[in-house]
Order: sequence, then structure tokens, then C-alpha cells
Amino acid sequence: MENREFKINQFISRGVIESNIEFAQNHNTPLSIVKFGYDVDLEDGFFFKDIISFIHSYSDFNSILQQPNDTFIIFLRDCKIHEAKSIVTQMIQKIKYKFKTDIEHVGITLLDENDSYKNLLDRLDKYYVMSKLSSRKKIFYGTLDFDFYETQSDKKVLENIFRKSNEVKLFNFYQGLPITEKVKVLKFDQGLIQLKIDPIKFPFYENEKFTFIQHDLIPTIIKASIIKIEPNKALMVLGNLEFIDSSPVERSGIRVEPERDIYTSLSLNNKKILDGNIASISENSIVLNVKSENIKSLSEQPLWNTELTLQFQIPTKKSFLTMIKTKALIYSIVDDKVVLNIIPNSLIKSKLRSYISLRQNDALVSLKQELKKFS
Repeated sequence: MENREFKINQFISRGVIESNIEFAQNHNTPLSIVKFGYDVDLEDGFFFKDIISFIHSYSDFNSILQQPNDTFIIFLRDCKIHEAKSIVTQMIQKIKYKFKTDIEHVGITLLDENDSYKNLLDRLDKYYVMSKLSSRKKIFYGTLDFDFYETQSDKKVLENIFRKSNEVKLFNFYQGLPITEKVKVLKFDQGLIQLKIDPIKFPFYENEKFTFIQHDLIPTIIKASIIKIEPNKALMVLGNLEFIDSSPVERSGIRVEPERDIYTSLSLNNKKILDGNIASISENSIVLNVKSENIKSLSEQPLWNTELTLQFQIPTKKSFLTMIKTKALIYSIVDDKVVLNIIPNSLIKSKLRSYISLRQNDALVSLKQELKKFS
């Protein structure tokens, strides 16, 4: 009886997978596939049921399939791989906070137009196994065209990708507000990218040393130095390409930069472990500028996935200061910056929204004034 039910489940699983593939390929929409492992304890089945219910809801009620050896597949329809990685990362952190349990092994890939059932699942299994073998609790991911873990240092692979699709999206930030632009890659040679740019955006690029590049077939964000700008020809040349696992582009929600320094302290069990100034802030995350010696000591402490307390003050519309105290988790450490995911209650979230709205309005006024100079 059990063998019969197992075989039926296999056919159901294959049918659902093939229908998702067919739909995405017929409608030319992106489809990201996630595989994760979780050791199911049948004696506490209702706890597992609640986790699956949360995952199903958080993934916008997309299909979840059981696979052998306590593994599961989630389909994220109309979802590019950058979005999928961000969704899954946040989902894992929320599960950690809500259920006090870990989803440790995760692989993600993106459906390619030429994928079959077999090579899609083989590629997904590859990244899941890499995650399972890794000593760190890390999401592994890649696409058919770009394997971050094998080709990140091989710029030649970019030539084929840009030939397949020459459209990229550039990201820069003005006082925390994202300035994005879809542009065409005109030429890629010797690690340099030549782009056609909207002339009205040149003043913002001239004030920046680098920009961020997003490409649908490349699973990571590329950080690139701005080498040369030619306003008369509407051209920009980028170089020193760096494939980064975490970037401001992937942080969710409206993000703003403080007008002046905001001192912040991070503590564990009422003992301060770190302080710094806020570089940027959103409802769900905060980036701190921290001294290099503090970064080193923080990196040596095993505080990943540890619930910390973040505390600081922000101005109100009436120019008073209001206290913010919220739970936080370390998301990443990049150079002299610490990225924190925060879990504010409804009152704190309301205060943050008011402050973000205030700074957003100020930044928009400043942006309009900048644009008038070049109109």
C-alpha cells in the first residue's frame, strides 16, 4: 500500500513540475525553483504543518512538493532568481524567528527556455547538495548560463550572456532612493562594458565611483567601477567587475539615508557588542557604518542567526526625538558595513514609516532641484 502511494505521489509531483515548466515556457515568464531540506518529526506533525502553512503563504501560495529524503520543492512563478533569493532569505529568517527552527540547506535555480524536466531538476539538486555539504548555513544558487561558484572569476562567460541578452538594469542611490535604468550593452571586451545611457542620468553617475548591474541570466548582482563617461555620445564604460553575494539592490522596501548621523547600539542580553551610525534604513532592515576594529571583533563572534537588540533615536515631524528599540538579526557584513534585518512591533514600525516618509519627501525635493539644474 505504501509503495503504491509513493508511486502515485511521484506521478503527481512530475505532473505538477512539468505543468509549471510548460506554463512558464509558453507564456515567456520567469520561474524560479527552490529546494530545501527539513527533518520532519512525525510525533510533532502539527508543528511541521504550521511551518509548511507559513511557507505556502509566504511564497504567495505557490506549489510545494514533497521529494525523497525529507526534501521539498517550491515554485516561485513570475519570479526572477534575484527576487527568489531575496524572498527565500527573508522567509528563512522569519521561520527562525517565528518557529525557533532552522532551514539549513537550500538550492535555487531559474528555468531556462531550453530546460527539460531532467536537466532542470539536476541543476536544482546540484545547488541543494552544495548547500548541504557546505559548513555554513548558506543558500546556493545559479542559472544554466552562469554558475556563480564555478565561473565568477571567468569574465569570458559574460560575453555569451550579453550576446544572448544585452539588456541590463543599473542601480544607483540618491540619498537612499534607488535610481534605476534599463540600458543596452553595446560592447564587452577585456572585462570592460560599454553602455548606452540616458543623458539626463549622467549627473548622478558622475558623482559615483561605481554602479550595480542586474542581469536576468546572472544570479548575482555585479558591482562595477565607473571608468569613463562620455556625455556627448551618451556612453559609459564600466570595469573592475565584482560578483557580490549581497548588495543594496536586494534589500526590500523603501530605503532612505539619514540627514545627519544617528548613533546606534547593538546588544546581546543587555550587553553592548557593537555601535555605529546608520548608513541607510527601511522598515525591515538597517545598514550600519562601523569602525573596522569592531567589524573584526564582530566577525570572530558566532552571532549569525542570533537575536540581538538594536536601539537608536530618530527625529519626528515636529523635530523631537523618539526611541526605537527592536529585535535584529545580522544579515551580512560587507567591508565596514553591517546589514541587519529587524523585526519591529507595530508601534516601532509605525515610527519607522513616519521617519522614512519624512526623509523620502526631503530626498525627492532635493532630487527635483538637482534635475532642474540640467533641464
